[in-house]
Amino acid sequence: PESLGNLRNLTSFLYLSNNQFALLAASLFEHWGKLLYLNITDNQLVELPETIGKLSNLKELRLYNNQLTTLPASLGELVQLRELHVMNNQLATLPETIGELGRLKELRLSGNRLTSLPASLGKLTYLTQLDLRNNRLLSLPESLGDLVELTHLDLRANRLVALPSSIAELPRLEKLDLRWNKLSALPQWLQRLEQRGCAIYL
Repeated sequence: PESLGNLRNLTSFLYLSNNQFALLAASLFEHWGKLLYLNITDNQLVELPETIGKLSNLKELRLYNNQLTTLPASLGELVQLRELHVMNNQLATLPETIGELGRLKELRLSGNRLTSLPASLGKLTYLTQLDLRNNRLLSLPESLGDLVELTHLDLRANRLVALPSSIAELPRLEKLDLRWNKLSALPQWLQRLEQRGCAIYL
């Protein structure tokens, strides 16, 4: 019911998982600005209302196992967000505003239909975990090399034929998984990554 949106003092956790929600009323998010954790996993959501940007204190958002085809531009207003889990949806693109999530540490996007990524992703300079496996990625932006805190990059089961050389400059990268792609040749800079301790899976 839309009256659920009147819970103005909802401050910690809200679980709406394992239902059959296809849509959520925009008014629900208007007054939940104190909420820290929101779980709407395992539903039938096809879209999120733009008002989700009102959750200005949200630190963790879990949306996996739905039917989302897009994410709203207002997602970029969740400036306190630390973790975003959107696995197993139908996403073909990401909003450019995703780069505004300046405190994000984990971004999990496996099992979608992504063919490309916005260049703004490189602004996520606190990001440590980026999971892109089981998508349809044909290329990656050079801006990935700006993810200076990234330790784990999972690119398994995509359609990549080449990699941006900027990946070689990631100073903290510990694991790079490239299995099940279509790489035409292995770049020489992979050896440099290995030599400094990065585990590479081919």
